[in-house]
Amino acid sequence: MNWKTTRLLVVGLIAFAIGLVCFLPARVAAGWVASSTPVQLGGVTGTLFEGQASYASFPDGGVDNLSWTLHPMSLLLGRASAHVSFNSDLDGFSADISRSLLSGNTHVSDASGNATLGWVAKLAGYTFLPLSGSLQLDISDIRFDDALAVSALSGQVTIDQARWELINPPLALGRVQTVLDRTDAGLLRARVVDSSGELAIKGDATLSQAQAYSLNAQLRSRAGADDRLKQLLTQIGRPDNQGWYRISERGRL
Repeated sequence: MNWKTTRLLVVGLIAFAIGLVCFLPARVAAGWVASSTPVQLGGVTGTLFEGQASYASFPDGGVDNLSWTLHPMSLLLGRASAHVSFNSDLDGFSADISRSLLSGNTHVSDASGNATLGWVAKLAGYTFLPLSGSLQLDISDIRFDDALAVSALSGQVTIDQARWELINPPLALGRVQTVLDRTDAGLLRARVVDSSGELAIKGDATLSQAQAYSLNAQLRSRAGADDRLKQLLTQIGRPDNQGWYRISERGRL
């Protein structure tokens, strides 16, 4: 067998192997996922590189209509990269996810979508949340390792049509927009940059890798707000000379 024939044979075998993997049924990959992670996929169709699942369940919840597109060329660079999307009770979420096959570091970019706060709370394992409304997520960059140590974070979260549900009828609070980042000291930070509606709010919250948190916020009702909001704020304490009620807390999650 000459070199030319050998080379064609090798190329043919590589092409066959790539094609075999590309068209591997997604249900086979779902079996691998179920055997090595707490994630269960149901109603799986498509292939390993482009597939769908009617649902994905986790220990504390699940999502519907999960779909993914895996980029095979990233595997040559030692990474598994994919575009992932799934439904919520509003418009759903999508993101580009890339994971290093060597270091285990994960990079999520262009993550966006919205859902109600109740849906998000249920997904996180909470059975009750006194606050209702919608959450809009727009994360441009987040990087973390298997221990969930975050090395980069940038994006924003907006809560709209927020209502306090422990009063009947529910008390309207308005809209608040926060920017997410990572400080030079390595703290994860959510900083309020805008608020509108009945409740004016400013301040920030930080979280360390050791799960120690710090909250510093100022709240006050705007002109024309529901009197019940004013009464609710008095439970915090006494306002300063500008009418702001201050909250300062430290603790550990």
